[in-house]
Amino acid sequence: MGEDASVNNYDIISIGDSSDSKDNHSNSDHTNYFRNLSLSYFSAKPTEMHAEHKHLKELCLENGNPEAHYIEGILQYFVENKRRKGLFHLRQSSIGNYKDGTYLYGLLLLALECFYKGAKYLDKLGWKDNLSTSMNAGKESRNL
Repeated sequence: MGEDASVNNYDIISIGDSSDSKDNHSNSDHTNYFRNLSLSYFSAKPTEMHAEHKHLKELCLENGNPEAHYIEGILQYFVENKRRKGLFHLRQSSIGNYKDGTYLYGLLLLALECFYKGAKYLDKLGWKDNLSTSMNAGKESRNL
């Protein structure tokens, strides 16, 4: 049988009979896995990812995970005081349709007096059509 898959085992390779294709994960699409991996736990506690799970974060960033960009944006902007890098990652998060990333990016743009651009990003949340969308966006940002 195959080796147990875990969060720490990124190169999942099946040991045993190679003719059994359902156990052979050596051709798995790692890009798709890391792009779609849910990081909601770390979104609520970004400093834990910064301190203990850098490698996982880097793999997710390399593969375009919007939650990873959100976390990195928070870390760069608020922890490392690198505003330009933080805004870049928050923008990437928004481009990846991560609502909390869009919310925080839009708010930061407004705070930086980029009113038109900030309003444009906040409008992507559809708050004009559905007030509950804007009420739910940014929940994780407010928990920091």
